[in-house]
Amino acid sequence: MELTITSIEAQKRLHRFNLYLNQKFAFGISEETLLNFQLHKGQVLNEETLAEIKNNEHINQAYQTGLNYLSYQMRSCAEVEARLKSKEYTEDVIAAAIEKLKQQKLLNDYQFALAYLRTMQKTSDKGPYEIKKKLQAKKIPPELIEKAFAEYDTISEQELLIKLVEKYFHHYHNSSFKERINKTKQRLLAKGFDHAAIETAITATVPTKDTEQEYQTLQKLLAKVWQKYHTLPLEIRKQKCKQFLFRKGFTFNDIDQALNELTDD
Repeated sequence: MELTITSIEAQKRLHRFNLYLNQKFAFGISEETLLNFQLHKGQVLNEETLAEIKNNEHINQAYQTGLNYLSYQMRSCAEVEARLKSKEYTEDVIAAAIEKLKQQKLLNDYQFALAYLRTMQKTSDKGPYEIKKKLQAKKIPPELIEKAFAEYDTISEQELLIKLVEKYFHHYHNSSFKERINKTKQRLLAKGFDHAAIETAITATVPTKDTEQEYQTLQKLLAKVWQKYHTLPLEIRKQKCKQFLFRKGFTFNDIDQALNELTDD
């Protein structure tokens, strides 16, 4: 069945037109579709051409949706694809729209990964493993993640790690020296930093153990735990205190000395 274009009217929206076939409104089209098919009044369309026009228009609409989504911030290909799926575009239309965005250099997973890495290094306290996990969640191909991480700034990483070591080591000042180190490491590992990088920062930052301060910390903790087990027989009470303080990173010699001082009093 052949249809004749009887009118093409501009919409209020810029670069959009209403297409009329055989005196009846058919559907809206973009200026791009209008030009691609050189549509004009009096033109006769067969069903095959009409189907091509509609498909082209769907691709253009999906493209515009993707373009609007990208206008707020950079996105990965997978994020744009998910956005278009939520708008119920078909897989073929989505693939064509994404390819068009790629050709125009508006979508590039490597550039996205590189920009994301640099931003995270400047604005967050996350380590490389955590940043990689974020990129994997955005479905960036592994090889592109590794390519981006060739630009990873290890100098900035060490500067950040030194600040974090200082922060956490001070935060745990009521713990033993050993536990302060272990807790600091655990916090940094949880943030995605590498063991070796953490060790380097700790070596450069943490001062040598202050034995006097360590012993004072031990005495304070012992006083608390000693009170906690006040209902137990003396020997069991001592054993419980020893076990608790040893798990907290204090040496048996210091624990015994503090216990003796406490019980002698």
